Order: sequence, then C-alpha cells, then structure tokens
Amino acid sequence: MGMRWSWSRKNGNDQMTLKAYQADLHIHTLLSPCGEVEMIPPLIVEAAKMARLDLIGIADHNSCENAGSVMKAAEGSGIRVLPGMEVQSIEGVHLLCLFDSLDQAEALQEVVYKSLIKMAGNYLFTEQQFVVDSEGEFIRYCDKHIALPTSLDIDDVYKRVIDLGGIMIPSHIDRKSTGIIDVLAMIPESPDFDALEISLNTTPDQARENYPSVGTKPIIQNSDAHWLNAVGQRRTVFYLEHRNVNELKMACKGEGGRRVENA
Repeated sequence: MGMRWSWSRKNGNDQMTLKAYQADLHIHTLLSPCGEVEMIPPLIVEAAKMARLDLIGIADHNSCENAGSVMKAAEGSGIRVLPGMEVQSIEGVHLLCLFDSLDQAEALQEVVYKSLIKMAGNYLFTEQQFVVDSEGEFIRYCDKHIALPTSLDIDDVYKRVIDLGGIMIPSHIDRKSTGIIDVLAMIPESPDFDALEISLNTTPDQARENYPSVGTKPIIQNSDAHWLNAVGQRRTVFYLEHRNVNELKMACKGEGGRRVENA
C-alpha cells in the first residue's frame, strides 16, 4: 500500500512517465454537519500521510469553504489536494465534484449556495458547520443549509462542473436514498460520467453484477471519510503522469496508458 509503480515510454522525442498514485477522493471536514469535529485540516493531512495517500479530494456537502484550508495544510507534505464538494441534486442524488483550483470550486459553490433549498429557522445544524483555518482554528459558522438539496438537477450540475474544468462522479451509487441507482433505478446514459463511485458496502464485481446499467464504466472507491480513522480505508489507484483532473479523466478513459485500478 502506498508503493508507486513507474513506467516510461518514448514516443518520438517525448518521454512519458506514469506513476501509480494512491487516491482517496471523497473526504469530508467538520464543515459537513455529519462530519466529526476531529476532521480539521492538519489532522486530515496527517491521516492521509499515515495511510500513505498521494492524492485526496475534499468534498463537503454543498460547500468548499474548508477545502482551501486543507490545501494549505498539505503544503510540503507531498499530498496533492483536489478541492471540491459533494453536491446534492434536486433529485436527491449525491454528486462528487472535484477541481484543480480553489477558484473553480468556489465558482461552483456560488451557484450551489444560490440554489440551496430555503428553509425557515436555524434548526438544520448550522451551528455544527465549522469553517476553520489551515491549523484547525475556528473562523466562523457556515450559515447556509448545506445539508439540504439544491434546486439543480443532475444534468445542470454536470454541465456546470464540466464548463468549469472539473470532474463529476456520482457518489456511492449503491447507497439508499442518495445513491443514483436507488433514486433513478439505473445509471442514465446521459450525462456521460467518467466514473462511478461505490460505497464500502459493495465491491466492483458485485456492483457490475447487481446493477447492469453500470456497464463498463470505471468504478472507483473512496472512504467518504467523516472521521479520521476512515481516511484511506477505501482508495483507488490511478496511473497518471500528473495529479490533476484532466489526468483523472484520461485514466478513466484508458488514454495513453493511464488507467484505474481498485486497491
């Protein structure tokens, strides 16, 4: 676990080196109302180091307000952090949305915040939604009802993410209530998702057997960590030249020797 495999190929005068990167692309911070208070940036980075991860994604519910702090906490650690969020569509489906830059994630956040379902009162855990700095120090509460769905449908979220240069992957497709298969009864032909995520309750082979609409799409596994001990418990190995969104997409398509393997 955590070992890298390198492969070089010369193409004319060009040389490409692929490495095997251990990735957990679905991690929550204490901003998510369901996240434990221990999920602060420096401890997340330390947990990722202990798990020998190379690449992590920060995906709080409908918000990226702590993603920048995790990125800063990871500086010098050797771990690449992709900022993003787990958007809940109007259908109720959870969608993992990841980007290369915080600016891209914040552009989606602006749209998501405007589209959050409005509810009267402050009873929806807003005082459990902590925005913190890179050392985990409290800055403020997030006053948005990020545990609620947005008014954006799946196609709309997908288009916005792609237009911003990100990647969108349906989260834990096998899960009840918020998994796309439970909600829609199948994986739709459109949008053309680059990959599908399964929960720790199933395996890739079981998913393909139980859900025929998965077809041949790549299946990835992440921890969906809400507490520190979960970080890296589920992971995916990506064979990439660089740790960025475009390379992830190429790996999902099997382009240029890049590929996805379940750990």
